[in-house]
Amino acid sequence: MSGPAAKTPFLDTLGIRRGDAVAIVGSGGKATLMYRLAGEAVDRGDAVITTSTTHLHPPTSKQTRGFYVTSETPDWPALVPPELKTRRHVTVLGDRPRPDKLKGLDAEELEKLREVCAPDLLLMKADGARARLFKAPGDHEPVVPEGTTRGVVVATVRAVGIQLDERQVHRPERVGRLTGLGQDEPVTPEVIASVVSHPEAYRRAFPDSVPLSLYLSCAGDEESLDLARRIAVAVPDSVFEGVYCGDIARSRAQVVRLA
Repeated sequence: MSGPAAKTPFLDTLGIRRGDAVAIVGSGGKATLMYRLAGEAVDRGDAVITTSTTHLHPPTSKQTRGFYVTSETPDWPALVPPELKTRRHVTVLGDRPRPDKLKGLDAEELEKLREVCAPDLLLMKADGARARLFKAPGDHEPVVPEGTTRGVVVATVRAVGIQLDERQVHRPERVGRLTGLGQDEPVTPEVIASVVSHPEAYRRAFPDSVPLSLYLSCAGDEESLDLARRIAVAVPDSVFEGVYCGDIARSRAQVVRLA
């Protein structure tokens, strides 16, 4: 692949366009995908805001070009817009309860951010998994804000084979209730497909008018691609606009459509 499209494979394949506000939910690579999309958008010439409605680890200098915490910078509405214009990618979070953990923006702050910055693309981590490889959302999750135009559910093929327990799965009792999987039983591709496509999981958090995609992360070799295909086959046709897989960590990151 060559030319401009080679720089933006994830944006192009997932159909993310200038003007979108994208909520990224699920487990196993939300922040990694968000920053990958942001980098591609900058390459495309967009001005990008990355943020969260839940929690996020502090970004590195490789992940973002500018960083603000609103509780620490009261005049952020005046500072962020010119920073965004110059640097093209700024990350904005709400508070810093711990050095290694940032709190996301509330609805009022997010609305203000969009108003003063008018970014070409808004990317939001809108769910938490407490660093577990797999989860099922609780009743209050994910936190999808008004104005979202597109959603991406993330699940990782690395979750295949892990046991259903609290060490490796966030809200394991919820996974069990949605799928019938028993405590300490192994997670299968079919279990992952069942959770991500369940009507009580992610789709209910998005308006019917908002297209929803499924991205299966860490699928870069034949074995992991086969697992991704098994998940895709088990997902009902009507739930997602498309099912995709890829591996951002590889030296040559690629994403492909499975369904």
